[in-house]
Amino acid sequence: MRAKWLWLCVVLAAIVLATLVVPASAQTGYKTKHVFVVVMDGVRWMDTFGDPEHQFIPHLYKDLRPLGTLFTNYYDRGITVTRQGHSTIASGTWQMVPNGGPRVTRPTFFEYLRDEKGIAPTKAWAVFGKAEYSFLPYSSHPAYGEKFACSHINGGGKDNPVNEASAEGDVGVLNKVVEVMKQDQPDLMLINFGYTDHSGHIAKDILEYQEAVRNCDEQFWKLWSAIQADPYYRDTTTVFFTNDHGRHDRDFHSHGDHCPGCEHIMLLAIGPDTKPDTVVSKETLEIDIAPTVGELLGFQTPLSTGSVITEALTQYLGVNQKQAVTEAGRQAVAMEKLADRDLVRVAADHALATWKAAEVPVTLDADLLMHGMLRAHAETKDEKYLDYVRQWVDAHKSDTQALVVNVIVDMPQTVRQQYMPIAKRMAEALLALKPEELTRLDGLLAGGALGRMKAATQEARFGETGLTLVKAAVEKAGPTVKDGLAYSKDLYALATAASPYSQEEAIRKAFTVNLFRALRGMKEQGVLWSDATASVINIAAVLASQRGNLLKEYAELKAGVAFPAEIEKMTVPEATALFDGEKPAAPRRQIITTIFQRGKQGMQFSRDMLRYGVDATGAYGDGSMLAQGGFLVAYQKLPWRYDGNTWPGTKPVSVGTVDMGPRGGDK
Repeated sequence: MRAKWLWLCVVLAAIVLATLVVPASAQTGYKTKHVFVVVMDGVRWMDTFGDPEHQFIPHLYKDLRPLGTLFTNYYDRGITVTRQGHSTIASGTWQMVPNGGPRVTRPTFFEYLRDEKGIAPTKAWAVFGKAEYSFLPYSSHPAYGEKFACSHINGGGKDNPVNEASAEGDVGVLNKVVEVMKQDQPDLMLINFGYTDHSGHIAKDILEYQEAVRNCDEQFWKLWSAIQADPYYRDTTTVFFTNDHGRHDRDFHSHGDHCPGCEHIMLLAIGPDTKPDTVVSKETLEIDIAPTVGELLGFQTPLSTGSVITEALTQYLGVNQKQAVTEAGRQAVAMEKLADRDLVRVAADHALATWKAAEVPVTLDADLLMHGMLRAHAETKDEKYLDYVRQWVDAHKSDTQALVVNVIVDMPQTVRQQYMPIAKRMAEALLALKPEELTRLDGLLAGGALGRMKAATQEARFGETGLTLVKAAVEKAGPTVKDGLAYSKDLYALATAASPYSQEEAIRKAFTVNLFRALRGMKEQGVLWSDATASVINIAAVLASQRGNLLKEYAELKAGVAFPAEIEKMTVPEATALFDGEKPAAPRRQIITTIFQRGKQGMQFSRDMLRYGVDATGAYGDGSMLAQGGFLVAYQKLPWRYDGNTWPGTKPVSVGTVDMGPRGGDK
């Protein structure tokens, strides 16, 4: 009897264990155990299923279409570039990340899958013919991110078998995918065939582009055949054949706007749970793929805004309800709930309740708080924030303070005039300051204030003395990056001081060198520094520099793009010294690239990410005056973010007309 009981226990334990290790998709009621999302990069609907003759996609049309569900009104309503398209596909949210820009800002289906199912990174793969500018394997969302990254490979140049620069590169993508299928047997793959888009950009005539489409169609067919030949994948794999974006209607060489050619793309879904030989005309969107993948594989996509594509399914079981069922999911939903408030108003109200204006001393912390309140007034039109600043100025109008001058100059025009006599009196007193008697910080603040007064009054005397003070200040030793907040505050003062004198190369150089050192403290573009307060102060410095267009010449380095003058005149040893022991091959180029990517291209994403630092009470970071004021100055919600299912967009951008060949567009 005891032996039978032990045997029964063993059997029951085995059953329980088996239930735990079987993929969740096996418990959803769907036959699908694996999903491949396969992208033919940058091809218009009119060049695939929208072509009445289907001459460039014989396999997709004749062999694959009858097996699945074709969507005739499938759209990318986003920015219609590669990084955006793939980021939108993977996250189920509209994204505005530029090529070569920051990471996708919401979790990807890879992150959701790995988090909820606890699978290894080798069970989720991204294979891209295009280089890193096209896609990165995890999001910047603080609740998810790198710990849930997928395995991935990006293409290289023509010497790399996986590349976007040749038809052979697409063959290399296929070969790599088959290799991964055999080696790792992933449950989810995102695959990019990049030559179609590349050829569209460089083709001398449309025939080259069309031939690239035909070649990719061949690779799609071979991939499907490989899936059917593999017992692990056969009859248990759903494939979405799609595009990331299209191309202009008239000029096939480019894309990126909201013309029909750029937005209207293909989607064909084939698998054991999709309807065969079916055509759906209902509008379907790029954000809908990720939640549909979650539905089929049995995981939730709590932050996705798309919908499950039920029209493709033989039966809809409602598995993916976008519920937060994991610790990361719950944390993400809670963070978004706090972040979706009117954060400028919430943070400004917290400041009103925390510090009485008349009792706030004249410090750099106060300068940021007052500028933050001016920003809150500009954003909300609520007079209480402007009244707060007026109370502070009134409390210190008898002082001689450069910071008070800066705040007055930045007041709204109608109010500023009332206080300009006070500012002018203070500025006249600052004219008597001697550079050698001032600290670096005091010299920067006084010189910057005089520069602002020169612009406001057109009186040259303020600018002349201010320039002398700033030139002397930048020659004095300042804090180092290791000094933390002291360095950030110095950088903010330097930016404020340099902006009125942006024509002075030595001053520009001092700012850009110090900014570069600060930006090196970021892990990558589009994120924040490890210290919450340093993050807002450093961003405030970048914003202050915009008054003088100090970073105007820092751009993506392409052929024919000149170095900014202050970098051009740097010696290589001098530039190398800024890397703290590292020895980059091209240090001056690296300085420019870092400033462009982190200080310009990715800055709006960094500003938006500050929203995760405001707690339920409205306090940012440690709740200090410096942090709160810095947040109010630095935070900016992305001009269009992730809400809703449609792109508010702009009118289609007019494009040029070229010879489209025998299937030309407008003649």
